[in-house]
Amino acid sequence: MAAKEEKKNAIRREIIDAAGVYSQKLAGKTFLYVYGNEYFEVAFPVDHFLHLTGVETKLPAKEFYRNAKRGKLTDNQFYFTGRHPFANAKKKLPCLKRLPELTNEMVCILKEMQTVSIIYKLSVTNLEFTLGLTENLDANGNRINALFLPMSLRVEDSSVARSRDGDIVDFIFTKDACMELYDTMLVKDDQKAIPGSIRHLISGF
Repeated sequence: MAAKEEKKNAIRREIIDAAGVYSQKLAGKTFLYVYGNEYFEVAFPVDHFLHLTGVETKLPAKEFYRNAKRGKLTDNQFYFTGRHPFANAKKKLPCLKRLPELTNEMVCILKEMQTVSIIYKLSVTNLEFTLGLTENLDANGNRINALFLPMSLRVEDSSVARSRDGDIVDFIFTKDACMELYDTMLVKDDQKAIPGSIRHLISGF
């Protein structure tokens, strides 16, 4: 029993560490991914953090994140199921702490990645782990805005093989979510020129 409690406590600490990274590096920012003349924007809402941890909870998603961010998440506030087993969380959480690598390093954009339950229109991968993205929809399935949101974190699976197509990113920009234009470049392919298709979204380049 003690070993089981130690394992769960280790997962709790990993979730708390991951929430700290998510808070500092991702929440409150948006990211612009550019490949060829195509582009899309990604935001990291706090209520999507729970989706990426691989655990289950009875807490509302925002409260779970808030508790984790403040270091107040307890072992009895989350659990594992057949759908979300311990082994999955153990595998996902180290990658969740590394999630900013998908925003500030050269990555591959995957199109129509297929899983058992869903097809992700867009995903981002560094070939070690993959972030499946979903459109920002309301309860009726209507699109709220053009942003994509994180929905699934997949580790060491066949994401590329399961996708229809893939492209290497040319540029990644970021801004605070409250700002209108992207003002910071995180990734740049020196062989490529910034396409005219995004000029209306960026400032200072």
